[in-house]
Amino acid sequence: IYLKVKPGFQLEVVLPRNRNIHVESILKKKHIWIEKKIKEISKVKKVFDNDTVLYKGDPVKVKVYTVKKPGKGLRLYKKVILVYEDSKRKKEEILRDFITRQTLDYVQEKAKRFAKELQLSYNTISTKEMKKWGYCNRNGKLFFNWRLICLPERLADYIVFHEILHLKHFNHSKQFKKDMTKYFIDSKEVEIMLKNYLPY
Repeated sequence: IYLKVKPGFQLEVVLPRNRNIHVESILKKKHIWIEKKIKEISKVKKVFDNDTVLYKGDPVKVKVYTVKKPGKGLRLYKKVILVYEDSKRKKEEILRDFITRQTLDYVQEKAKRFAKELQLSYNTISTKEMKKWGYCNRNGKLFFNWRLICLPERLADYIVFHEILHLKHFNHSKQFKKDMTKYFIDSKEVEIMLKNYLPY
């Protein structure tokens, strides 16, 4: 039995032949999974603004608390980012710095792990403002969009692995795609999901 939620909220159900299976009972059992997939597809395209951001795929509210002394910073509490600031400009800076730090920590950990698995080595890792999620140059330097931590972990992992694999294949050849599929058998589905998130 194979279930797949496609863009446009179409549900594909593939059943084995010569078996008496009631589709309705399957859908009832899998309704939580189906709802989760629909939510993933219907995520807002803008992953970062000053009122709500996505953090590892989940919407997180941003609450501002005005303080007398500047530099109080920010902290993550459950699904709320608490920002202590003394001006609008400060809030934006603090929030962006937080997301950037979280992204850098995340990609450094994942890149180290994936590179070890693939027996590859890279030069440096950095985050920056980009119109895409990641980039690898011929000098082995890896660049990632500072908003990467906003994506669901599966999608973020895919992007990090994708760029690490470019250290071996500096193109999107058949072999590159074959190697991607070895580690991400759902690579086609992930690519579709990524289209629902804007990297800027």
